[in-house]
Amino acid sequence: MSASSTFTEDGFLRCPQSWSSDLAQEVATTLEIELTDEHWQVIRGVRSFYMRTGKSLSMRPLIRVVRNEVDANLGSSLQLARLFGHRTSRNVAMISGLPKPSDCI
Repeated sequence: MSASSTFTEDGFLRCPQSWSSDLAQEVATTLEIELTDEHWQVIRGVRSFYMRTGKSLSMRPLIRVVRNEVDANLGSSLQLARLFGHRTSRNVAMISGLPKPSDCI
C-alpha cells in the first residue's frame, strides 16, 4: 500500500483499523516527537474512546477523556501540549491513527 493511499492529503490515516504501534512510531518521528510511556497511555486511551464512539477528539473533549479515562495528571492542555506539541489534538490524532479532529484547520 502506498503512502498516498494510506494517508489523507492532510496526513491522517485513512483506515484507523490499519493502525499499528510501528506506524505510530513512524508518524511521531516525522512530527519530531519521541514517544514515552505517557504518550502511549494517551494514545491507547484515545484509540479506545474512538473504537467505542467513532469520534476523533478536538482539544476540550481530548482533555476530558484523558483526565477521566487515562490519567488525571495528563488531562490538561499544558501536559498534553508538553507531550504532543502546540498542535496537540491534531498530533494526537495523527499518531493514534484517527481521523482529523473537528478543531483542526
